[in-house]
Amino acid sequence: MGDTDVDFFLETLKQLIVSPKVESIRKEKHQLKSLEEEIKYMRGFLKVTEKKRNKHSEVMNLVRHIKDVVSEAENTIELFVVQAFKECVKKMFETHQDHLSLALESVKKEIKTLKAEVKKIYDENMYDVNGVASKKLEQSFSKTEGIGTFFQYFNIQ
Repeated sequence: MGDTDVDFFLETLKQLIVSPKVESIRKEKHQLKSLEEEIKYMRGFLKVTEKKRNKHSEVMNLVRHIKDVVSEAENTIELFVVQAFKECVKKMFETHQDHLSLALESVKKEIKTLKAEVKKIYDENMYDVNGVASKKLEQSFSKTEGIGTFFQYFNIQ
């Protein structure tokens, strides 16, 4: 997964949040919004480190791990959307409906770990990664409703 793939996934999340057509997706809007905010934070780190990644193996590994987790989240969302649409079609033909839930537990745990690593790099100004960029990033997210709610919603400390 490349950086543009992360951007594309963020756009997909945004579309699901803004105009959910299926009830199962609408019910998960809060989770989707929280995930979008967390992925935006990780995307900010990818942008900040874009030109410096190849200089430090730790940063390269963290970037790779971020992309893997985003890919896992994308796969989970895609599977959920397909199941939601199948459920919607099924509902048209039946009165009984099985309820879906969005299973992001493993992604949430990975994001929590990655976020801690990114924060440490920013806070300790490691690997020539500019901490000023992280402050601007945090300020921009603090103005956004729902920042940090991804973990608060699921009571992850």
